[in-house]
Amino acid sequence: MDKDCIILHIPHSSLTIPEEALHQYDTSFFQEEFLLMTDRYTDELFGLPYSSIVFPYSRLFCDVERFRDDSQEEMSQKGMGVVYTKTHNNIEYRKVSAEEKEKILSSYYDAHHQKFEKLVDEKLKECGEALIIDCHSFNPYPLPHEIDQTPRPDICIGTDDFHTDKKLALHLKSYFEAKRYKVKLNSPFQGTIVPLKHYGKIKKASSVMIELNRKLYMNELGEKTENFQKLKDDISEIIETIKNKRYLEVREDPPQRFNKNWQKILKNLS
Repeated sequence: MDKDCIILHIPHSSLTIPEEALHQYDTSFFQEEFLLMTDRYTDELFGLPYSSIVFPYSRLFCDVERFRDDSQEEMSQKGMGVVYTKTHNNIEYRKVSAEEKEKILSSYYDAHHQKFEKLVDEKLKECGEALIIDCHSFNPYPLPHEIDQTPRPDICIGTDDFHTDKKLALHLKSYFEAKRYKVKLNSPFQGTIVPLKHYGKIKKASSVMIELNRKLYMNELGEKTENFQKLKDDISEIIETIKNKRYLEVREDPPQRFNKNWQKILKNLS
């Protein structure tokens, strides 16, 4: 990419609850919920010299990666829709009136998505394309509310059938694996964010999600470990290859020689 068409979207790194909303919570749950639910330090790990949009408030206050309408959001059934009311283990710890919820949506959720949409539009106009990198982290073990309860990799790459270039996903997977990380595609989390204005309509608004296992960079108390800087350096290096479109060199299909060898083996087995 000759110009900076990359957008780093970092929605869950903050520990901040607006002061006027604190009365809604039983704050005795904060320590555990902040530790388990925050993508802590992702704003630092992905704090790279590219355009970025970082939501400045905790997802416990407003989760900007949920659907605005609870009827469209499956996690709302667990009290963890756009406005959380329950903990990771299904305990109610927050009461929000309809009026308060609407204010959160209009003043925080909508404002974030308007800025996000505007930034994507600017990149499309300036570069003819935009590449969103959706930046997250996850717990080393599944939490009760999470759908995927399988063993967890070091890195998860999330994709969208319309908005993610397959070569880009394969490039990220192979590049991380070359650095000795265990990588899965769309597990334990799947998908990647695109503004609704562009979703399913503008293929040039592409997106991929990078999720990091927190055991790679922090301990169970939420403190950074000695591997933190190495992980950040690896992320920086990998995103630089994306900027330079190295992923276009990736072959989606096995080489013809490989196919011929397998054809020969199968023929001998028959």
